[in-house]
Amino acid sequence: MSLSERDVAGIRVFVGQRDELAAAVCDVILAVIRGKPDATLMFPTGATPEPVYADLVSQHRRRPTAGPDPSWRGARCFNLDEYWRLPPWSAASYAHFMRVHLYDWVNVSPENVFGPDALAPTEADACAAYERQIADCGGIDHAFLGIGVDGHIAFNEAGLPRSGTHVIDLAPSTIEANRIHFPGPDEIMPTKAITAGIDTILGSRCITLLATGTRKAQAVRGALLAPIGEGCPASFLREVPERCVFYLDADAASLLV
Repeated sequence: MSLSERDVAGIRVFVGQRDELAAAVCDVILAVIRGKPDATLMFPTGATPEPVYADLVSQHRRRPTAGPDPSWRGARCFNLDEYWRLPPWSAASYAHFMRVHLYDWVNVSPENVFGPDALAPTEADACAAYERQIADCGGIDHAFLGIGVDGHIAFNEAGLPRSGTHVIDLAPSTIEANRIHFPGPDEIMPTKAITAGIDTILGSRCITLLATGTRKAQAVRGALLAPIGEGCPASFLREVPERCVFYLDADAASLLV
């Protein structure tokens, strides 16, 4: 593997080809599980992490007779976010995305899969339950993140105050970017989401952010070089540089000068 390493604002940054990045992030996650079989893991959705999930599934299924190494049976898996009021059986839900891309293909126990409850009676109930589940699992051992074009992580949109788990109104740019997942005439694009908050994410013992493509270059630059603040939510990761690592392709890293 030919990843190059540098330090940017105190954060370790690895730059390489997309397949190398996916393999490296896959190895990080597997190492966490090997080191702690009941590790608590947090996962994002979207196109960027899909190669990582494909590698995790491939690694898991490579030993059909000897058994997977490591086993996911004790791991606790948390989805970062979900569309508010979208049922988990909807093909556009993030619960569905994680099942078809990862959970259905590894031996994680169904009772160890968690996500924000978008159908809870109230927003406050949903947020409190999600934070309570994380606390009951002893906190997040590893959070895997992507980044939005405006610098958002999970559904923490630019300009919003930082907090724990919360329900938000989605930014117009986010709605437009995700509208492709609601193509049917009867599928209405949600305008709200429930998400792990910035403070929830920063409480993780280890954080890995993956970004690829020119469209993410400005967001990556903001995360690593702009003033820390709500204008670029990912910039708050610089408050915990010793626990955070970025994996970028050359396009995403192109503005780090």
